[in-house]
Amino acid sequence: MKKRFFAVAMLLCALTLSAFAQNDPRKGFSEYKLDNGLTIMLWEDQNLPDVHGRVVCRAGAVDEPADYTGLAHYLEHMLFKGTANIGALDWEKEKPLYEEIIRLYDELAAVPMKDQKKRTELIKKINEVSMQAAKFGATDDFSNLIEGMGGEGLNAFTSYDLTCYFNNFPAFQMEKWLEVNSERLINPVFRSFQAELENVFEEYNMYQDYNDTHISEFIMEKLYEGHPYARDVIGLPEHLKNPSLSSLINFYNTWYVPNNMCLLLVGNFDTETVKPLIEKYFGRLQPKELPQRGQYTWTDFKGNPKYSAKLGYYPQVVWGYNGVKEGDPDALALDFTLSMLNNRHNTGLFDKLMLDGDISMAVAQSDKRRDLGRILLAAVPYFDASQYRYESNAATEKMIMKELDKLKNGTFEDWLFNSVKAQMLQETKLMFENSSSKVNILTYAFAYDEPVEHYFTLAERINAITRNDVQRIAQKYLSGDHVTVSIDEGTPKKNKLKKPEIQPLDPPKESKTAYDDKVNALPLGTVKEEYNNFADVTKTKLYDDVTLFCTENKENDIFSLVLKYGVGTQKMPNLEYAAQLMNTAGVQPNTEAQDLRRQFSELGATCSYSASESYFYISISGDEKNLAEICKLMTRQTLFPKLDNKKLESVIQSVRSSRAIERKDPSTLSDALMQYVLYGDKSEYIDRIPLKDMYSYNLSESNGELNVDINYSLTISDLTRAIVDATGYELEIHFVGSTAADQVADICKNNLPLKENLAKSESPVILDRVKYDKQTIYFLPNSDMQQAKIYFYINGQPYDIAADVDYDAFNQYFSGGFSGLVMNEIREKRSMAYTAYGYMARPQRTGKDSYLIGYVGTQGDKVADAVDVYMDLLRNMPLYPERLENIKTYLRQSSLTDKPSFRNKSMTFDYWQKLGYTDDPAKVNMPKIDNLEFAQIEAFYNKFIKDQPIVIVITGDKKTIDLKAIQSKWGKVTTLAPNKLFKGGEDWDFQNLMKEFMARYGHVE
Repeated sequence: MKKRFFAVAMLLCALTLSAFAQNDPRKGFSEYKLDNGLTIMLWEDQNLPDVHGRVVCRAGAVDEPADYTGLAHYLEHMLFKGTANIGALDWEKEKPLYEEIIRLYDELAAVPMKDQKKRTELIKKINEVSMQAAKFGATDDFSNLIEGMGGEGLNAFTSYDLTCYFNNFPAFQMEKWLEVNSERLINPVFRSFQAELENVFEEYNMYQDYNDTHISEFIMEKLYEGHPYARDVIGLPEHLKNPSLSSLINFYNTWYVPNNMCLLLVGNFDTETVKPLIEKYFGRLQPKELPQRGQYTWTDFKGNPKYSAKLGYYPQVVWGYNGVKEGDPDALALDFTLSMLNNRHNTGLFDKLMLDGDISMAVAQSDKRRDLGRILLAAVPYFDASQYRYESNAATEKMIMKELDKLKNGTFEDWLFNSVKAQMLQETKLMFENSSSKVNILTYAFAYDEPVEHYFTLAERINAITRNDVQRIAQKYLSGDHVTVSIDEGTPKKNKLKKPEIQPLDPPKESKTAYDDKVNALPLGTVKEEYNNFADVTKTKLYDDVTLFCTENKENDIFSLVLKYGVGTQKMPNLEYAAQLMNTAGVQPNTEAQDLRRQFSELGATCSYSASESYFYISISGDEKNLAEICKLMTRQTLFPKLDNKKLESVIQSVRSSRAIERKDPSTLSDALMQYVLYGDKSEYIDRIPLKDMYSYNLSESNGELNVDINYSLTISDLTRAIVDATGYELEIHFVGSTAADQVADICKNNLPLKENLAKSESPVILDRVKYDKQTIYFLPNSDMQQAKIYFYINGQPYDIAADVDYDAFNQYFSGGFSGLVMNEIREKRSMAYTAYGYMARPQRTGKDSYLIGYVGTQGDKVADAVDVYMDLLRNMPLYPERLENIKTYLRQSSLTDKPSFRNKSMTFDYWQKLGYTDDPAKVNMPKIDNLEFAQIEAFYNKFIKDQPIVIVITGDKKTIDLKAIQSKWGKVTTLAPNKLFKGGEDWDFQNLMKEFMARYGHVE
């Protein structure tokens, strides 16, 4: 997996210093180095259910040789393939074949691309030798070992400056995890390199189908011109097709040394027990002197260069300024200054432009990297519906620059400055209650050689920022030369990679290595069985149909409160747009939206509205000492919203814009296709409010001028009524804080918009799916797609929680990460896809039907083969009983670690109870897991999958997909058109109306 961008600024999504007894964030943290230079970061937290283990290498795409881009990302993939021990069935026989493959790749790299005959011969030879070598290696051994110790979330990512490898695992498996993850770094063997190259190509193809990929590549190319940061992490296409395995090995030997790496552990281990184990296993790594990193010169922005490209679905413009690199003394003040423009609480200067409807979108971001950084200001112009066009970039730029001038001149208001400071302080607190934030802190602190202490002192440093600092930063970084990048509507050119003529690898099935026995013989720590306690959540009836759930917050003084009403957009379609409008509302009679945001910010609070298919939510959070006042302010907004037609127009036009591009976006197209297959005319892309019921155009001529009027059928009163109606449904209030439950009940009764005699909820809404009594194939042609999307669907049977373990066992066996059948057969052996999965999905209610959903993303010329392989898995699922013990270990551990954070406890527990659980599902199901037999997995397959009608759904380029081969083997292919999948998105075609008008009246100005 690659990452295009990452911002350590994301770590500033956390909390504040106040009178509350905030836990010491340093608690449990320690850092030291082994003699070999390996950095060790440990963050012990006994409240966590497991341990997150991560190895970070301070090397990424920026460190690659210019003629072999993509090496860092290739290497990330290959470090899952094992070593001379891991995955080695017979290393003595495999080794000479492996060395021959390295030699052949070097020979291939020296052959000019135009000599296709010679290259084809070499690729075929590499394939032949790779097939021989595959008989002596098990590329899934590493993932099987992790699964066998109950590991979850096994993955990795590559960025410009670093590469990370990680997963979660139970603390009692610490010694095994340390052994396996240190061993993977000792003499790694990059077996099945040819096959994995194809998986990287598929990852490349996947990103190519998204306009955002091409937009971000174009922007980065102009922002970082002259530096490796200008190219994408995944590498250039000409290099992807001409790799050098010896260069990959050299890259590993150069950068993957302990003095350039970090081991970090966050979780419920004992630090003093772990330290000697770390020394024992990771102390084996041998240090090496690091080379001098590349030195680059890059183009600056003198003369304010301007660039444009036709790549988007709608116009957007980016202004890029020189920023700071990670760790710069100005970095925090710069983040603060940009938060004055837009922020999570929507109080910024750019936020006001959006709230007022003057601009469609405006954001400010600092992109900080190891060598340098950039500031990105991005905007989507306002869409003028009456003129049926977007505002000009020049007019948009004028508005943006006017707001920048306020920062540079120091003419911003005190309340905004204070609001941003309070937000950042509050976010700093939240950061330390979140385990994933802790992991990110350590990852990026090491990657950018920053002291972790900088994060522990964030609050003090934020408090020290002054108004003068903001003005100084704005003048220094948001003035002078900058680059302007305009993105206009258009279709990007894609680099297509053709399928190579290679045969799939066929390694021995479910073979064990001698190393497996060594790992399994290692001692275990103490196994803890700690379960969720439903009593952690206090449940109180405020009225017959109003229930209060209270969960204690022991971490800080930030409360969260969610009002969950039992109705959603399925029953009330207007609710989607009403929620959007409420997020831009003020309070009657004269409190504007920005004024209301100011009032919330002064209370240290946020408030937002949202709607799902089944529920309407009002969410607030903030300083708990202001709980009553925050509730009161939210109630005023809910009962007396101040709305205006300009904001309504903005909401409606955003709907118009999204529907205008939905037939162009591959993800939306494939989603609409599946919605149609599953729900027919009840698809959310069909059963929705038509645009013609929201607005219409009226054209007239007066004195030679064209007048355009828009009549809005969807009105403010319609949406206000939707809010009133939604709040008349059964209500759950989920509160997290330190206030006692009885006091919270009083505050809710006195300050929230509560009603009695509420309508009974029918949620969650579960639509009936289309029933298929025979095998069916649907195809949606799309010539713009580089990677085809293939789905497989089988309707299930009524769901009962008594079968939960059977569901989990089958899903893990069939598609459990790299060890599951789907990934193993589709990706590991045949290199047909970067992403492939298949699982039995359970409904949110017992008694409703479950169903199987499968997926493969692959380039068009591989579709017919991918369908064959996947259908064979469904029709004739291979049986490997030897996997049972690994699956049981995995299920046991995943059950024990299924512990929601304290902020999510009440909703999670309530959901489990509504399903029918009277105690923690892990506790209820543990005996079933311990007694699980492979025959149950086979029986589940026979009942739900085998011989059931299968629906195959394909979307992609008809020119590259062998539909005849699919039809000859699997049945008639029914071709669908986009207009079958979408309704209500047809705009009153303004251009056609214009032609009609001109034909009637002649030319008008």
